[in-house]
Amino acid sequence: MSFCTSGPRDFADIVHLTQLATQTRTDMLHLTFAELDDPEPCLVSLVLHQPLCVEWMPGCQLYAASEKAPVELLQGERRWCIDDRNQLVSDKLPPRHLLVRGEQIAWARWRKAAADMDGIELTGNKFVPQGKPLADALPTEAIKVVG
Repeated sequence: MSFCTSGPRDFADIVHLTQLATQTRTDMLHLTFAELDDPEPCLVSLVLHQPLCVEWMPGCQLYAASEKAPVELLQGERRWCIDDRNQLVSDKLPPRHLLVRGEQIAWARWRKAAADMDGIELTGNKFVPQGKPLADALPTEAIKVVG
């Protein structure tokens, strides 16, 4: 499983993300932020390896079955989570009457975790220039932001 973030994406950018998932041979969780300093994403998406393709699945909803349950993603007719072997797996959706409360629990946990963070840790991450292959990625430690 890979994790990545960016600003809003157009079709060419989405194709690029599917190419990166193919190159890394991993499924990908992608968070889209409308602005760099936004506290939470405007879109949560999955990039999944299917038998014959790599699929972009935008519009995932965060969900937690209880206060102590792991956060899962709901998309389409499936719920997605990381299992005990650290693999992305899917199951059927939870009962409809539990969805609203489950989303509230998950977003409250997201907001608390974000508030408790002491800055963003980027050590070990890479910046992949738009449209470039993973081989052209730059370690974030090598990038200086001036402003």
